[in-house]
Amino acid sequence: MSSKGTDSVVADSTTPQQSPNEDRPNELFHNIGSVDFLGFSFNGKGYDAQLKEAVAATGKFCAVTCEIRSFAGIKTVYMFHDFGFMGGSLGSAEGEKLARGFEFGVENNMPVVVVCRSGGARMQEGTSSLMQMAKVSVAVEALKRRRIPFVSVCMDPTYGGVSASYAMQGDVKIAMAGARIGFAGPSVILNTVYNMNQTRYDAECPRGFQTAEYLKEHGQLDIVLPDESELPDCLGKILQVLWRSRADMERSTEYPNENPDAMKAVDADSDDESKKADGPKPSPFEDYTATRAADRYGGSHVIGRVFTNYVQLVGDGRIGSDKTLQGGIALMNGQPCVVMATMRGPEHNWGMASPHGYRLALRLMDFAEHFEIPVFTIVDTVGAYPSFDSEQVGQSEAIATNLLKMASLKVPIVTLVLGEGGSGGALAIAMGNKIGMMSRAYYAVISPEGAASILGRYKDDAHKAQQFPEDCRTLANMQKIYAHQLLDLGLIDAVLQEQDGENAANSARVMAEIQSFFVKSLAKLTKLSPDQLVQHRYKKFRRMGKFTELTEDAVKQAKSSIKPASRPSRAPASSMGPQSKTLKYLADRTINSPWSAYLGKEPAGILQPAPLKPVNPVDVSTRVNAKYVLDHEGPEALSEWLKKQPQVLITDTTMRDAHQSLLATRVRTVDLLACAEETSQVMKDAFSLEMWGGATYDVCYRFLNEDPWERLRLLRKKIPNICFQMLIRGANAVGYKSYPDNVVVEFIELAAKNGIDVFRIFDCFNLMDQMKLCIDSVRKVKKVAEVCICFTGDFLSPDEKIYTLDYFKNLAKEIHNAGAHILGVKDMAGLMKPQMAEPFMKAIREVTDLPVHFHTHNTSSASLATQIKMAEFGCNIIDCALASMGDTTSQPSLNAFLASLEGHPRDPKIPYLSLERLDQYWAQVRTMYSPFESGLKSGSARVFEHQIPGGQYSNLYAQCADLGLLSRWDEVLDMYRDVNRLFGDIVKVTPSSKCVGDLALFLLRNNLTCEDVRTRGETIEFPESVVELFHGDLGFPHHGFPQDISAKVLKGRKPLTSRPGDSLPPADFVAERATLQQKWGPAITAEDVISSILYPKVFDDYMKWRNQFGWKCGWVDTRSFFYGLRIDVPIVVALPPDSNHEDLTRLEPHTVVLKRIGPLTSDGERVLEILVDKDRRKTRVKDKAVEAGAVKVRKADQSNPLHVASPLPGVVEAIYVSLNGEVKKKDPIMRVSAMKMEVQVTAPHDGKVSELTVKVGDRVDVGSLLAVVDKKRS
Repeated sequence: MSSKGTDSVVADSTTPQQSPNEDRPNELFHNIGSVDFLGFSFNGKGYDAQLKEAVAATGKFCAVTCEIRSFAGIKTVYMFHDFGFMGGSLGSAEGEKLARGFEFGVENNMPVVVVCRSGGARMQEGTSSLMQMAKVSVAVEALKRRRIPFVSVCMDPTYGGVSASYAMQGDVKIAMAGARIGFAGPSVILNTVYNMNQTRYDAECPRGFQTAEYLKEHGQLDIVLPDESELPDCLGKILQVLWRSRADMERSTEYPNENPDAMKAVDADSDDESKKADGPKPSPFEDYTATRAADRYGGSHVIGRVFTNYVQLVGDGRIGSDKTLQGGIALMNGQPCVVMATMRGPEHNWGMASPHGYRLALRLMDFAEHFEIPVFTIVDTVGAYPSFDSEQVGQSEAIATNLLKMASLKVPIVTLVLGEGGSGGALAIAMGNKIGMMSRAYYAVISPEGAASILGRYKDDAHKAQQFPEDCRTLANMQKIYAHQLLDLGLIDAVLQEQDGENAANSARVMAEIQSFFVKSLAKLTKLSPDQLVQHRYKKFRRMGKFTELTEDAVKQAKSSIKPASRPSRAPASSMGPQSKTLKYLADRTINSPWSAYLGKEPAGILQPAPLKPVNPVDVSTRVNAKYVLDHEGPEALSEWLKKQPQVLITDTTMRDAHQSLLATRVRTVDLLACAEETSQVMKDAFSLEMWGGATYDVCYRFLNEDPWERLRLLRKKIPNICFQMLIRGANAVGYKSYPDNVVVEFIELAAKNGIDVFRIFDCFNLMDQMKLCIDSVRKVKKVAEVCICFTGDFLSPDEKIYTLDYFKNLAKEIHNAGAHILGVKDMAGLMKPQMAEPFMKAIREVTDLPVHFHTHNTSSASLATQIKMAEFGCNIIDCALASMGDTTSQPSLNAFLASLEGHPRDPKIPYLSLERLDQYWAQVRTMYSPFESGLKSGSARVFEHQIPGGQYSNLYAQCADLGLLSRWDEVLDMYRDVNRLFGDIVKVTPSSKCVGDLALFLLRNNLTCEDVRTRGETIEFPESVVELFHGDLGFPHHGFPQDISAKVLKGRKPLTSRPGDSLPPADFVAERATLQQKWGPAITAEDVISSILYPKVFDDYMKWRNQFGWKCGWVDTRSFFYGLRIDVPIVVALPPDSNHEDLTRLEPHTVVLKRIGPLTSDGERVLEILVDKDRRKTRVKDKAVEAGAVKVRKADQSNPLHVASPLPGVVEAIYVSLNGEVKKKDPIMRVSAMKMEVQVTAPHDGKVSELTVKVGDRVDVGSLLAVVDKKRS
């Protein structure tokens, strides 16, 4: 390729001859190409090589293409950037092609459209690329003088010099939705204003910053199109309006109101003596940092010492003023003039002007033109101020407008680059007819530090500290930014020599030099007419830059030799996945968790324990314990073995009821697995581990988004030597209602198959007919049937009439006769006092010799004493929890129980000190679940009054928080007591206890009392669980419900008269599996089927969640799972293989590090940058905090009988009616739920649904308007 220099372009208005492109006949100037005229090379790679790669990748010779296209039948010069060619950057060839395109539009009377997609000016061409902004601007201004339409279009991205010139100079400015547009890119603002504090930058960055929508909102764009396909129609409409080729509007090819000969009257270099031998050649000076000396003279010194009668004018005349760019009117050697300068120093924002400063400059140029006086500009700036505010008020537009103004200004402009000439911020006042430059100044498209930050490559901070300054010096020379170099390139007109020792205090000589330059320059320019001044400036900037023009033969030869660019192959993606669902979840928790660590909401004192590995493991596979006997001899043999043991045996509830009672059942599988091997060792002589069933089943799905069956199987792999025990609610299985008999049978078979050994069976009303099916099914699969007495009341009190000792004695006899292997005593609230142990055990032993297993809670702090007494009087097995997970609403401390019985005849023979490592582990684990704590800091004997089960206490506390009732907790306890009495004093255990709690919370939240239920219960919409309770869906208490309350709740509905399961049709497992497979794919297991039947919506929500976030989230550490990631804090996620999610032998660790949380986008999202095994990923997440409040519906008017209001705060789970649908009084309209409480909202009267104000998934508050039901006309 042969290159053309600054003299190679014809500078008059005649467009250079251009060869046709045979491949694309409508393309213009296709043979203009970029060339490495500076010999630029850095880090072993030259610009010439980069150009060859770009040509090979795109088949083009520069980043801009110019074509003739038609829109609405109007022929148009259409130019566009190709981002594939060096990021669409603006170099000399691009500037030349754009300028020729505008000139072609002038010559041929055609509108011009430029589609921008560029990172800005090209740093490999140094200051010449900066001057392309001026070159194109003078061409744009020439088009505008002909009143020919120019439409600019901003694609993604449009930055830097492109944004600050022709992209913002269009008569109409269009952008594509989401396009990033700005002068200073985010990294520049981050580095300059925020000193690389990414967190602070992201926190303060405005929503949607530098997007097309943001610019339009702030008045810098006219149109934002949603899709590029709409651009042709949009352009056609615009041009049809602006381009009317009627005879009376025919455009002249001459400048309006100008002398056509004026354009020929001046040669741009005819009066330029800078190219002549005018004294000695300027001596090279190549240290850009010299301009930053604190004692160097600045703009204020030049104004004060070269000009007289200076009067400062302040403000942009619109909305603001600027500390940096200052100016006013003055005399220069007696000549009235306008002078402006960028000031340096901290009091002047370090020389970085805002849009207000550039608009002041615009105002001063208008002022000069109005009074026909010259303009002197003094440049000393590192660049325009890169800030959020600057971009918001239009930095790009301000600079672009100034370039156009200087291109057309009809008075002389003389520019002096005094110190730093930084990028577009300098050029914005530097398009002088004459440009002088101090010999120790520099003028650059980007500062050396900025260039090194982009192009430099550093191993670490130490390497950067050493290499960075050297890279800056190298790049400064490569870009040829110094005065003597720019003079040789023809970018400035004169170099003003400086001498050693000259500074602000010693500047007389240099100030005289500056004044001489100003005077001589003005003397030459005053000879030119206004039109000649404009043309002088046009020719001056039009000729700047070097490029190549290929002959047609050279074009063909070059294209024939192009080889497709090879792209480096990407390493295989980490198993976290390039669009990892796991990362999406972590991003969501980081931004949206109510306890987000990033937002500073993480609870204090969180400790993250390391997985426990046994120190001195022993072989436990042949040790004779309960599990060994069960597996080798069966459940009946185990029952006999238990009777013969002299010691009391232990069940550890830490893995189930303990965390249900203390932490709302929230402990995750990953934390159980991390201590499983240690548990297998130290608890090897325990009877069992209670680790499954009860509330853990649905909570896994509902709140932890885990598969409870997977938990069971994984723990069984880790702990093969101890009996696993579960809690099953008789005919309610692990649900809150009765299920068909075949569902209960299927569930038990699957539980046994997956690893359960002991089934603790109970019924909330101690009804044997509700448990018999369970007992028989457990016996059938040869597992242990532990059948429970649910203990309540105070049989020692003379006032106790319901739960007497005879009542419990009769129950024990029924349990024995039903075929139980073990008799369980389930004291849910810890109501059995120590003095009750002896008479209770004696009564039991009168009717059965079954092993007795005692379960209690230590809410009162008295239950440890009760346990010791139970052991003394013959109880075979006692439930305890590790000390760090025991007491209060949990089971008594296992450590304390073992220590208390040390040396006792019934000593369990488990050394309490052997539990210390496990106990310390759980103490740390518990800190990670602090938001779910029960709130009870100490024991309370009040439990003997309110009788809340320990397992319900923490869940009830969490429900209160969700309903906004925590401040009324004392009232909750009283209301729970009162509701129990309202129900007739029932046994309170799941699910009956949930019904009591639901109504207690419901009444409090709606400011109702139990007396209101008695007096006007027929008007109250009771929670669904309460209605089901009184209907008999859970069975009935042996003493029945109060009839008056039952009538109020059921409202005419007849209660069941037989066991609920008798009236339920069998579940169709085959049909259910088919439905699930159709929805979720073929990989549906029997466990999935049973879960869907037990909890249809909960399971469906879980599958949706898993489909969105994937199975790998279950392996994320708990701290990150709940609280999200923290910037620069690595976490390790050990994952099983994709082929087998339960293979614990092949866990592969992955390191995940959050590097950045981006600012808010216009659509309310944030982009998070995350390293996965050093591979950088990006994921987007909706920032829910920007939504206008959680409650989006209006309040119901309580005085309007047509309004249907929400009875509680929660989520709309289902809507049963449609708009304009007919309803009858009490017909269900919708279901609202809060945690596990659900309420059916019914129609207040017969009528038609005229308005539905909510949709499924909406959050509502008490009194939110749900619907409007017009009354039926009679």
